[in-house]
Amino acid sequence: MSREAIEELIDRWTDDPDFRAAVRRDAEGAVRATGLELDVDEWAAIHQIDWTLSDEELSSRANKGGFGDVLC
Repeated sequence: MSREAIEELIDRWTDDPDFRAAVRRDAEGAVRATGLELDVDEWAAIHQIDWTLSDEELSSRANKGGFGDVLC
């Protein structure tokens, strides 16, 4: 996955409340539905993120590069 695709995924999570809700219910299913292709390490990172954290906490981590660090 390219850095641009990761940014697209983060932007979608940040900007789309329906996508955010879908990720909270089923992160893998929601990400697969985007059509973005992730490698094994990126899928592992998706599974490591605690999607039960508040929107504010997850947004803070995304804005600080936390998701990018996990996903890259």
